[in-house]
Amino acid sequence: MPLNAFSPFPPSRPRALREGGTIGICAPSGFLPLPEKLPLAVNRLESHGYKVVVTPSVLAREGYCAGSAESRLADLHRLVEDPSIDMIMAARGGFGLSHLLPRIDWKACASSQKLFCGFSDFTAFHMALFAQTGHISLAGPMAVTDFSGSDESELHAENFWGLVSKKGSFTHTYPGWQNDQAFPAQKLEGTIWGGNLSLVTHLIGTPWFPQIEGGLLFLEEIGEAPYRIERMLFQLELAGVLKNQAAIVLGAFTACEPAADAQVQYHLSEVIAGLRQRFTGPVISGLPFGHIKDKFTLPFGAASSLILDGLDCRLSVQTQFT
Repeated sequence: MPLNAFSPFPPSRPRALREGGTIGICAPSGFLPLPEKLPLAVNRLESHGYKVVVTPSVLAREGYCAGSAESRLADLHRLVEDPSIDMIMAARGGFGLSHLLPRIDWKACASSQKLFCGFSDFTAFHMALFAQTGHISLAGPMAVTDFSGSDESELHAENFWGLVSKKGSFTHTYPGWQNDQAFPAQKLEGTIWGGNLSLVTHLIGTPWFPQIEGGLLFLEEIGEAPYRIERMLFQLELAGVLKNQAAIVLGAFTACEPAADAQVQYHLSEVIAGLRQRFTGPVISGLPFGHIKDKFTLPFGAASSLILDGLDCRLSVQTQFT
């Protein structure tokens, strides 16, 4: 897997989450609208046998962010520099990580060999980290978003905890799911990458956008009208990103249908149909990932295999945790 043109550093691999290790929680993006959920998330993570450290700005608020850019950046770097921290997990998504991209010490993030985990706005971190260093990170749960409820999704728990604790070279195989269109039996191999469609599109033309050829591009979204989703997909297409991918894998597009009073009832299914007409490879739907309870944890930047057989889809990821 070659590094892209913006990667000045050699690639690195994260360490597995050690038994009884420490998870650091920071909030590099939005503020917590329900701060009372934070201790619930901490308790849930501790119930799995891990220590938890919460940075000072997690409960801060400045506009729509969890404190100033300076304080959010300091919290992130504090966790990166602390040798006792094994995994760094975002508290939630929202918006604001883009403020930090030019100022994050990417070399320190990679050389720390820590696991970084989150989704939604945290997509910007995954994209930039891989573009700058080749370091694999985890598109997966966030502390308050996914661990503060009364119960934990079995699918989420099996994939997350089963993945982060593995050591050495391994293949992680995910449960199969159903696509909405049958494909001939085939096996597609490539680097798995992507995340929230708005954030992936947002970084086009910047040093934080990884140059990946033959990739398995996974995408999810929330709260966007279908015509906006189509516009973002066209931007990826016009920028030459899509033609370089082996497959496009669509996760959950939550609350992404037109409003009842919309002037034109243009639906997501029509957007996907148009994408399939233009894209030369398979466009797969139904990936359990996104703003949903039951979701996979995907190692962003890992070598992966997507196996298709009719409506059945299976994903295997080959990676290495030190």
